[in-house]
Amino acid sequence: MKILVTPNNDKEGILENTLTLCDKLHACGGKVMMVSSDCETYRGAWDIRGDDVNELTKTCHAVIAIGGDGTILRSATIAAIYDKPVLGLNLGRLGFMAGLEFSELPLVSRLFTQDYKIQKRMMLDVTVRQNGSCCYRSIALNDAVLSRGAMSHIIDFNVRHNSDVCLNYRADGLIIATPTGSTAYSLAAGGPVVDPSVKSIILTPVCPHSLCDRSVIFSSDSCLDIEPKITYENELFLTIDGNGGYQLENGCTVHIKRSKLNAKFIIIKHNSFSRVFTQKMLHG
Repeated sequence: MKILVTPNNDKEGILENTLTLCDKLHACGGKVMMVSSDCETYRGAWDIRGDDVNELTKTCHAVIAIGGDGTILRSATIAAIYDKPVLGLNLGRLGFMAGLEFSELPLVSRLFTQDYKIQKRMMLDVTVRQNGSCCYRSIALNDAVLSRGAMSHIIDFNVRHNSDVCLNYRADGLIIATPTGSTAYSLAAGGPVVDPSVKSIILTPVCPHSLCDRSVIFSSDSCLDIEPKITYENELFLTIDGNGGYQLENGCTVHIKRSKLNAKFIIIKHNSFSRVFTQKMLHG
């Protein structure tokens, strides 16, 4: 069994813990894959190396992301493209996406006995259109965020639901999240917590300039078209899962719908969503 290990090298104790993980995988008969940029750090711990994480992901049987939610998120997004399952091994603070804490490392052996389940998480297709042409496209596991520049004024957003005008916001930004992303930025902005098994799209305004503006939960088969009004006084950026920042122009439309891709998470130990939420968010 070929396992792609993706460590977050900025985490404290990552070297020792990753080497321990690789030893465990080897003891179970697994082969460890790593990107070339990590191979020097973890010399002797890997069996297969490659320069392109996409190519490695395509040929592995599973991915183990060791770090925090950001590490797991990035690995799961790439893995979804190639329909590969991901196990998150938490070394971060919350580790809400993690399947195991590092203290539970012995349970990794269940990968080799197929004593686990796969949980699919919905993703979003995000497309920006300008003058009828597609100028940007991406997929999101957590969220797509429209946010104004630091010196920009408040932005007006017109939101269409399945081609019908349904909402108008005046706000600093909008967050369009999956249930997985409902416990991330959307929650910090006052949005609801949604069980990942409930397929839906959550729209949450950021600092809305109206007491009546609240989050809205749409069905997963919804299509949202967001038309921001951008003037010379404003800058507006689109960020996917916290990465990068594509600058939007006036007259553009951001089209969001459920993706055909799903992130696949390996569930080795069963915890209900309510228990995980209580442990991670309320007492973490």
